[in-house]
Amino acid sequence: MPIKERLIKAYEMMRSAHRILLVAHLRPDGDALSSLAALRLIALSLGKEVFVFAKDKNKELFDYLPGFTEIEGDYDNLQKAGAWRERFDLIIVADCGSLARTALADEIKDFQKQGGKVMEFDHHPPVDDYADLEIRYPDLSSTSELIYNFIVANKITFTRELADCVLTGILTDTGNFLYPSAGDATMRASSAALEAGAHYAKIVNYTLHNKDMVMIRLWGLALERLHLNTRYQIASSVLTRADINKITGVKNMDSAAESDLFSGLAGFLSNVAGVKAIMLLYEDQQGMIKGSLRSTPGGFLVDKLARALGGGGHERAAGFALAGKLEKRAKSWVVIN
Repeated sequence: MPIKERLIKAYEMMRSAHRILLVAHLRPDGDALSSLAALRLIALSLGKEVFVFAKDKNKELFDYLPGFTEIEGDYDNLQKAGAWRERFDLIIVADCGSLARTALADEIKDFQKQGGKVMEFDHHPPVDDYADLEIRYPDLSSTSELIYNFIVANKITFTRELADCVLTGILTDTGNFLYPSAGDATMRASSAALEAGAHYAKIVNYTLHNKDMVMIRLWGLALERLHLNTRYQIASSVLTRADINKITGVKNMDSAAESDLFSGLAGFLSNVAGVKAIMLLYEDQQGMIKGSLRSTPGGFLVDKLARALGGGGHERAAGFALAGKLEKRAKSWVVIN
């Protein structure tokens, strides 16, 4: 089914529903929160009862988003909402390709078994095939940009509040337009948001100045170890498990939060001039080496390299995993299997 038809069908499903549960991934970033906030506004405009959940939501970051305080981050409070099938007849999952990252995998599966419908909006490559209606567009910069397409396809009034949501999500996932994922369509969506009255200065302040000390220290070490392979014009950097544990002070960091942290770091490194691509290697908690690949502006595509190493992803943002450890030898780092 063409993407526009899917977007129109999604709106019809929202119209037909009475009680909607909106869900994003745990420890939601700006794009996930913005997508939830926008979908909540749209559902409310249709007169629907709405409950919004994103486990372990930061209670301060992006608190200017409309309905931010209505996004529940506590699982116990979600359970107090009552029997799911009795209260909800539609679940919409946003910005979360893996059902496990919702922290509600079992509940959502049971909901479907009882006849409930599940819809998914996402811009990541697929991990799980679970939605009754999947709206996935990996070529877009963010799920918020996909929500903008949803708004346009269904001729929904693009209010200032919706514009704040769309622009926040786009700026978050593009590093304020610095990452290669910010294409022509991204700029058109952002321009439309500005024209609709999005609070640009406030949003930039939140998306640009939201780095904590742990993140800055990790990024600093990654920059210190940055190495250029002049033959292939690839810049690479490494972080060992010992580095990560020492800087974060957390030996058992949530795997999804860790993935988001290093995805952001790889995107940041993709701004290095004079190279075609970036490769960030780090050791995870399961004894694997995770690799994040990013194409620089004007650089070569990285998805084929990721697939050759057993991974996958977007053309300009991909990843892989290898069994082994990182070891320093003389002036270089090597992978020890």
